Amino acid sequence: MSHGKFVISLDFEMFWGVEDTQSIAAYGRNVLGEWQAVPRMLARFRAHGVNATWATVGAIMCRDHREWRARRRARTRTAVEPGPYVDIEDALVRQYPRLFFARPLVERILETDGQELGSHTFSHFYCKDKNATPAGLVDDLARAATLATEMGVSFRTIVFPRNQINPEFLAVLPAAGILVYRGNAQHWLYRNGDAVPGGTAGRVMRLADAFAPLSGSCCRREQVDGELVNVPASAFLYAWSAFAKPLMALRMHRIKQGMSEAARTGGLFHLWWHPHNFGVNLEANLAMLEEVLLHYRTLADRFGMQSQCMGAFAGMADVQPPAPQSCPVQSGTTYAFFWQGAR
Repeated sequence: MSHGKFVISLDFEMFWGVEDTQSIAAYGRNVLGEWQAVPRMLARFRAHGVNATWATVGAIMCRDHREWRARRRARTRTAVEPGPYVDIEDALVRQYPRLFFARPLVERILETDGQELGSHTFSHFYCKDKNATPAGLVDDLARAATLATEMGVSFRTIVFPRNQINPEFLAVLPAAGILVYRGNAQHWLYRNGDAVPGGTAGRVMRLADAFAPLSGSCCRREQVDGELVNVPASAFLYAWSAFAKPLMALRMHRIKQGMSEAARTGGLFHLWWHPHNFGVNLEANLAMLEEVLLHYRTLADRFGMQSQCMGAFAGMADVQPPAPQSCPVQSGTTYAFFWQGAR
């Protein structure tokens, strides 16, 4: 039986990921907190020999507003002409550069053993935007890839913003060098990404699922999807909050239960979150992460569970295995080849 696999992916997006839903006044502190949260998370990963994929919005890698202006499209998410949205975005970017640009943090990620830089598109591209097209995604990915290449990185993985997945957009990934993506759980609560069925009731059920197994098991299996490999999400690591504090033990039990099942059965547990979720209440969030990582170490010692970046699954589509198999790369290995352009 193959060893279980523990995968972590982070949607590293700074304010690009929330500018259409949050204001600077309401959420700026969370994003600014990433400057402390990212190095602290990297230190915890390094201490426990845990590999992770940082799916990064390409615009973050720009050095400043001027470089971003030179590299972006007129309107980054769609093919329509620029309008008031772009003017507002430009003003925010110019005024609050530390909320939008974090090249030193990207460099820190690349300097840390076992960490993979993946794509989260250049502009936080929404594949379900009414004007979005596969050609538009290709252009957007190319802009991110150009920046990455300049930093010595070759993208092999993608996490779609807001988990908006469409077969029409998946089809263009291999030509862009992308071999692995994070898919959604097929339960009705999750299969459509950020579009939650049932409105408020559906969102309440999704939150409740973090504490009780409403959607069933969190253990997954990687799936060959044409030329691609789907490494589906298992659970979202909700940030610590005073409101949820009485239920934290239930939340941790739900995560640990899924990890343990994956370790015992040779399955996959894929945990994800955003660094800005840790931007406030950092110490409490790091304590929660530490509990998860210590449980992984227990499972690694007892069952041989392996920590893998998403990119470690690349190439599985070429061999068409009859059953899920683990990559030969072991926990704690440095994934230097991911950012040296190797394929």
